[in-house]
Amino acid sequence: MALNVTIHSMAGERYAQVIETGRHTLAADRSKKFGGSDRGPGPYSFLLAALGS
Repeated sequence: MALNVTIHSMAGERYAQVIETGRHTLAADRSKKFGGSDRGPGPYSFLLAALGS
């Protein structure tokens, strides 16, 4: 089973991205403190979640 992951920038956003993996869609962004819009967890949160799973 192949796992495909695609990442797209959100139009008009500085750091926000849409992550698609299989039938799941996730949003990633930086917090407002770091210049993002806080539309989703930041990269370090995703990394810790991946290690924890």
